[in-house]
Amino acid sequence: MNHQQQNLLPIGSFSSASRLSIKALRLYDQLGILKPSYVDPESSYRYYQAKQLREARLIRMMRQIDMPLAIIRQVLSSTPIEAEALVHSYWQAQENRISQGRLLVPGLISYVKQEVTAMTLEVNVKIVQPQRILSLTDRVTVERLDEHISSSLETLYSLVGERNSATGSPFGIYHGPINHDDDGPIEVCIPVEGQTAKVENVASRELSSGQVAYVMLYGDQCRFPAILAGYDAVFDWIRHHGYEIADSPREIWHGQSGEDDCMEVALPFRSAAS
Repeated sequence: MNHQQQNLLPIGSFSSASRLSIKALRLYDQLGILKPSYVDPESSYRYYQAKQLREARLIRMMRQIDMPLAIIRQVLSSTPIEAEALVHSYWQAQENRISQGRLLVPGLISYVKQEVTAMTLEVNVKIVQPQRILSLTDRVTVERLDEHISSSLETLYSLVGERNSATGSPFGIYHGPINHDDDGPIEVCIPVEGQTAKVENVASRELSSGQVAYVMLYGDQCRFPAILAGYDAVFDWIRHHGYEIADSPREIWHGQSGEDDCMEVALPFRSAAS
């Protein structure tokens, strides 16, 4: 070790000064998030510069708010303005998650205490006819779901012209779960009639006829996570009556945003295979 390297902090001292564990520092080295300034070739012992303490303490603060390492890496490689935006965006998502969790906890406690009663939502059945649609399919997590639906509908309605027109309420087909970890995909649709011109990323297809089980939701029932009770109700109805799911679940959006929200949660079903 030369004279310049003698001024470095060994990993133990750097750990004490930064309040990051030695185990964490080794991990951040392996991931390329915080590399030591010098590694002894014989002992593999790590050494750090004093100026790296600022970055280490920043990492510690970000980990204290449970920021994932992938976002921490982005923050460290960004300009101060970009880093500030990343932190704000992450924390807003955390606050949204806490708010949603606060709404979920009463239902969770009821499940834990086995106080869940039989279905409180009325499940109805109807036969739907073949329906031509225009649709946009994409992947999105729950934090961006409302924004994505709005922008997709705006795009689709802009395509409705003289050759075709919307014939009913818009709806979404959920081809996979959408939550904080899963991103669907979701297919945002408007029912149309007539021929449609081909547009990049916009599908024009016909949904088949069949039976659907559905519940009507109003007002606060339409918001996440309360809306999940609607999905549970139709899934349970199909299972209890010996049917099987025929296609992806869908939401039909009838009302406007706010207290007048009105939507269906619908699930196609068919007789179970013998």
